[in-house]
Amino acid sequence: MDCRPTGSVIGIAVFAWLWLLAAGRGQPQSLTLGGYQQYQQTATLGGYFLDNGTHYLLYERPRVTRPSFLPLSHFGNISSNPGVNALETLDYLPTRIVNGKRIKCSRAPYQCAISYQKYFICGCVILNRSWILTAHHCIVGAAGNYQVRAGTSQQRRGGQLRNVKKIVAHAGYSDYTMRNDLAMMKLSKPLKYNRCLKPVRLPSRKIRRFPRCYLVSGWGLTSANAQNVQRYLRGVRVCKVRRGKCQKKYKGTGVKIYKDMICAASPGKDSCSGDSGGPLVHGNILYGVVSFGIGCANRKYPGVYVNVKRYVPWIKKVMRKY
Repeated sequence: MDCRPTGSVIGIAVFAWLWLLAAGRGQPQSLTLGGYQQYQQTATLGGYFLDNGTHYLLYERPRVTRPSFLPLSHFGNISSNPGVNALETLDYLPTRIVNGKRIKCSRAPYQCAISYQKYFICGCVILNRSWILTAHHCIVGAAGNYQVRAGTSQQRRGGQLRNVKKIVAHAGYSDYTMRNDLAMMKLSKPLKYNRCLKPVRLPSRKIRRFPRCYLVSGWGLTSANAQNVQRYLRGVRVCKVRRGKCQKKYKGTGVKIYKDMICAASPGKDSCSGDSGGPLVHGNILYGVVSFGIGCANRKYPGVYVNVKRYVPWIKKVMRKY
């Protein structure tokens, strides 16, 4: 399959580039990823490009080297960073399932794991046989470098392993505000459903009141001081924190809690680094995607999740279009 941009896309991209030059913004920019910054060459026509300039970023096939991360000042202590894996220590990463319990794959059959160049980096959620949902800040390179494992409680073995054919990331994402922290991956081969592998349900836009408590699951760190992600899937129950109260807790940090975010916490329990992109679920309905927080299970700061309800039209449109 030829993944090169078509002539019309190239024309649009060149026009956009010239416009940026005219606006004085044509210098090569680094790609910022959820509190960490990946320095790379400008990739206007290579690793990604805007589709219609509004709601999508397409990450195609060009190869990239494994990213290196450097802390940014604004989100330097935010635990939303990819790059966590079971082989390396995390001395250079801020240190999110904390005080959770091991759960069977049938308890969270919608859960999946994302690896980048064979290193586990993030959690994800199964939408259907061909599409999974994760956090935008988990995107650190081109589609061909990713694999998704689903249908197992083990992070590195079992279940079904699929290559990633295409990544569609929300173009409104901001690493400064952490808004629109969503991306979707299309798998190279459809998944096969079984008792440990089933799609999550998306929330109805008619829902006015959210559930009080949820299950959040993943293979991430079990404490802020831990060095390795977990081999087996763990889950924890967290409860919703009102947006106003959550904002007060984050006062003085520079973090603003928007309507497209959900705050949730329980004393001593939370998601952690490596859980990013994972599900916040109640009754098999996906209400949130793990996005960021300060520390892990920090009593002062609730975990923050993408409010999936507000993105259902975008998610459905991506699946139809691509």
